[in-house]
Amino acid sequence: MQEALNFIDTPAVLRHAQINAVSGERFGVVSTQGHRYWLKPAMGCLLQPAVGDTVLITLAGEDGYILSVLERTQPQPAQLRVEGDVHFNLPSGALSIEARDGLSVDAGTMLALRADQTVAHFAEAQVGVTTLSVTGERSDHYWSERNDSAIRHCEKAVRHTANYSQSRREVKGHEELTSGSLRQRVDKGWSLRGETLDLFAEVTVAVSGERIKLG
Repeated sequence: MQEALNFIDTPAVLRHAQINAVSGERFGVVSTQGHRYWLKPAMGCLLQPAVGDTVLITLAGEDGYILSVLERTQPQPAQLRVEGDVHFNLPSGALSIEARDGLSVDAGTMLALRADQTVAHFAEAQVGVTTLSVTGERSDHYWSERNDSAIRHCEKAVRHTANYSQSRREVKGHEELTSGSLRQRVDKGWSLRGETLDLFAEVTVAVSGERIKLG
């Protein structure tokens, strides 16, 4: 191969070349004329070059850059690389991303999403967090089946209303209820069974009914 010519004080020229080596941020390329250069990708070359790629290079004086990747001879993952902060702005229109085999996002220390309305559809979803805080004006949930499991569960509400067609609760340990006042109404039957039943009242205990059976 011939050594690269000196392009000092000459206009910038464009050449086709092929990458045959990599050293740090620079790539070794061989032009179609057989000249060899060590060049780095231009800021606008978003697709990161790889060995074997056919690229478009520009040469001006002693400087040169890889402008773009023209052809990739062997299949390998493509990498888009931009140094520094990036702001992607669409003054009008919408952005659509399609990925046949999946989409992976690694946001580092923070991921922020903002939208007036958000819609997500998943066949199956798994979410794992260390701490989750959700705040809003209203929350509605509709499920065919829901299962909740927790080592410790705490609920606080100013007003709580629950409507069930059927309800069954099992407490294996101790259960304690404290209330300012308690009223229960049973339309049909009410049964209370235990090894020991104690009823205490500081003022009055009243039992009324057409028939009262004790013992």
